[in-house]
Amino acid sequence: MTAAPERTAFQLIAEERRHRPAVVQLARSLCLAAQAEPYFLRSARLRFAPDSSTGLEARLYFSPLVEAADSRALVLYPEVSAELRRELYDHDLDLLGSVRDFTLAAHRSAPPLVRGFEELLWSATIGPPPTEAEVERTLTPLFRQVLAEGPTAAEASRWILRFLPRLPEAVRESPPAWRLQVMAAERLGMEPPRGLLTRADADEVRTVRALVHTEVDIGVRASAHGLVLSRPPERGALVCGASGAGRVQLRLRSALPGAQWHELDLYDGEYAALGLSVAAETRADGTLLATQAELGGTLLCARAGHRAAAATTVDGRTVLRIDDGESVLTVELPELPEQPRLLTVADAGPAATAVVSAKGLHVVTSAVDGTADAVLHPLSVQPTAVGWSRTRERGVLCLATGNDVLLVDGGDPGRTLGTLTHPAPVVRLWCSVRAGQVAVADAEGGVTVHCLAGAPADGPERWQQGPGGGVTALCGDPRAGSGSGSTSGSVVWCTADGQVYGMDAAAADVSAGATGGVTLLGTLPAPASSLALLSDVGLVVAADGGDRLLRLAWPEGGPVTAVPMPFRVQEVHPATGGLLLVSGHGGEVEIRAEDGRTHLLTPGPVPAPPDGAGPDWPRDSVGLVLSEHDTVLPAGVRRWGIGHVCLPASLPPDSEEFATLLAGAREQGLRVLAELAPPDEDSAHGELLGRAYDLLEESLDGLRLGDADRWPTPLLTRLRHLLDAYPQTAVVTTGSPHVPLGPGHLTLNAPPEPTTAPLPSDADSWWSLPDGLPHPRASLLLALPGCHEVPASLLLETPALRPLLAARAAQLALRHGGVELLSTGSARVTAVRREHAGQAVLCLTSTADVPLTARVPLPQATAGTGPTGPTERIELIEIARDLPTHPPDAPPQVLRPAAPDGLIPVELDAGHTRWFRIRTTTHPPPDGPTDPFAPPTAR
Repeated sequence: MTAAPERTAFQLIAEERRHRPAVVQLARSLCLAAQAEPYFLRSARLRFAPDSSTGLEARLYFSPLVEAADSRALVLYPEVSAELRRELYDHDLDLLGSVRDFTLAAHRSAPPLVRGFEELLWSATIGPPPTEAEVERTLTPLFRQVLAEGPTAAEASRWILRFLPRLPEAVRESPPAWRLQVMAAERLGMEPPRGLLTRADADEVRTVRALVHTEVDIGVRASAHGLVLSRPPERGALVCGASGAGRVQLRLRSALPGAQWHELDLYDGEYAALGLSVAAETRADGTLLATQAELGGTLLCARAGHRAAAATTVDGRTVLRIDDGESVLTVELPELPEQPRLLTVADAGPAATAVVSAKGLHVVTSAVDGTADAVLHPLSVQPTAVGWSRTRERGVLCLATGNDVLLVDGGDPGRTLGTLTHPAPVVRLWCSVRAGQVAVADAEGGVTVHCLAGAPADGPERWQQGPGGGVTALCGDPRAGSGSGSTSGSVVWCTADGQVYGMDAAAADVSAGATGGVTLLGTLPAPASSLALLSDVGLVVAADGGDRLLRLAWPEGGPVTAVPMPFRVQEVHPATGGLLLVSGHGGEVEIRAEDGRTHLLTPGPVPAPPDGAGPDWPRDSVGLVLSEHDTVLPAGVRRWGIGHVCLPASLPPDSEEFATLLAGAREQGLRVLAELAPPDEDSAHGELLGRAYDLLEESLDGLRLGDADRWPTPLLTRLRHLLDAYPQTAVVTTGSPHVPLGPGHLTLNAPPEPTTAPLPSDADSWWSLPDGLPHPRASLLLALPGCHEVPASLLLETPALRPLLAARAAQLALRHGGVELLSTGSARVTAVRREHAGQAVLCLTSTADVPLTARVPLPQATAGTGPTGPTERIELIEIARDLPTHPPDAPPQVLRPAAPDGLIPVELDAGHTRWFRIRTTTHPPPDGPTDPFAPPTAR
């Protein structure tokens, strides 16, 4: 009892009886009720205390016997109610029977859960404890209400969690009552009370929770650096099926080795934006050795020599991990909820790390005993770059501010030892303690190298490589000059036009004042955001924010080669042994629902529409075209990968059927186009323009013009002027109109021939899937770029196409990628390879009448044997098949080369299709637990 924990219910009743016996008398008449509404309390007073006044009701309301009371009901403490029932059972069975009869009569119209509760109270009071079967039979109406959906189920669940613990112990501790409370908590999206969780193992709790789960649609949309999940799905988002009730429990992780599961509970009406930051140790050929992926957090990395540091910001906390090659220190930076701006480590000498944030300059030094000391220094001006170097006497921290580089002692900005001044603002620094060197890039594209540890007469050397613009990346290697006897390292930089220059210390000794030695190494396809000089293996590696690493030969330069990466690389740092530390964003994400369904999604870059191209959503959406003979919009079409619906021209905008369809489409989160039929010879142009105006005023997302080549030029011109007033309206035409219809115009052509080369690229044309196609041909076409709409009748008659459409919506390579036909060794099997932003998909379709096995050649798909066994380079992960009965929670099949010839055998049923993701073993999958919802095993 919370009101007076020092007194028992017996003592509380006895004390109240001494001072106000009538209050106890009235309370006894309520002991068999779940709650006493005002009418119930008034009737009880008139029957059991007829000589009293209404003041008795007020005294009971404010008595210590009452746990809670408001204008709707009064509730006694459960201990008080149990003690009053015991008193009546022991001393006045007649009164107990009268209270029972009164309660039944007063609550004869009460909700079933109230009457069931009171039935259990009565059974537990007058006789032996009810059996489990009797409890379950009495609770059956409550089970039904919790299993139902909607507000009624939520209200019943709240009532159960509030009142079921008030039942006698024999009832509330029974298995049916336990299951009901767990189900009620799950219906509301709550964790069950802790006492309930300890009564069963995790698997049993999971099974009971799943009883109230239903199908829930979750929206997933790619953002610049990760994913946005929404419930219900927002418009334009990919719809993924999951199971849940008041909440949907999801587990997410990056599809990279070493990635950990991220827990996410998504409630109705919520959305969650999750950034995906990745850091990885790789070889120069892109092979991943170790990764760290943060979902919902950010990573900032630095590497110099054998030392590295990573600042991880998650949930408003920033933790710095410092690796000196022998041990790892973890330091939390207090009061730093946002990601730091700059991070640097010293490549030699005493271990030192500097972090620049909005709070100031954090300097972390490590001691030999494994401890770390972090000092925060305020900054009057935020530096543009930082780095550690040394003079002939001591180590210094270099802070770039404006045109100057400040050399500060011990990382304390208050102790400036000197200033390096430059002709333009400093934008980049590369510093080395080992070489005693500072390379400075300025806003005019100049690079100046200072040898701080050289002789006093040695001055800086500055290079300006033509009008290429500012320097976008700068790096060096303090060991690269050792062959010439120089203490200076080599420096490499990239300008805004993509040209990469190198100053080789072996060819030009800066400390001797040489002016030559700068070489144009090559030109990148885009300006580098970061560079790494690996002199040990003769490479310069560049990152440009794409899903690749770009490589140039060092020191002679040459053509640029690219290696694919499974995420977009923003920063690259040289590591020991010819390795790299790379960091960036994105990459494939695995989303796991509680029922086992898995979704593999890649938040990668989507090709931007041309300038002035109007709304961009039509280029990334597949529409459902309703026919004039069947205007029923199927439920849940967004799960099939449908993004918009086209309403037939036979429906007038002011009709009830049109309004119903429009409301249903918007409720599903679909965009809506309305069709305009071409005019006949007797149609008035003004009437057709009026219909177009009415449709546009309905806030539709666009118009669809059938047989646009039959529209008169004057009418199209007037329609174009009307559309100019609605710049965000999409226009889709079948056939080529005589007049361009604005930047949001897409023309649908005939679908391509899927078995002949060359096949169209993504930007060539758009087309509509014809109605009545044979199933294999429709599957073939869905593997090609440009599909913009499908007939509703085709999807209803051929449900096997739905999983293919859903997979197409989930894979960037299928929506935007290039296309290539592959040989399969069979004229009855067509293999199409699609690739975009580092993602590759293989689509196989059989037109044979019998099952067969296709043998598909893929680059690098070898199955040779090395010193440690097979050396597979490619594997296929199944993402879709045209079988509607295929269980959605079935684990994906993985295929690998079966012979040294590199051919991958794929079994195909007669006339069916299978789609696979192509994954190289240089980018292996996560190696953690496959079921993130399974309870941890005891060790």
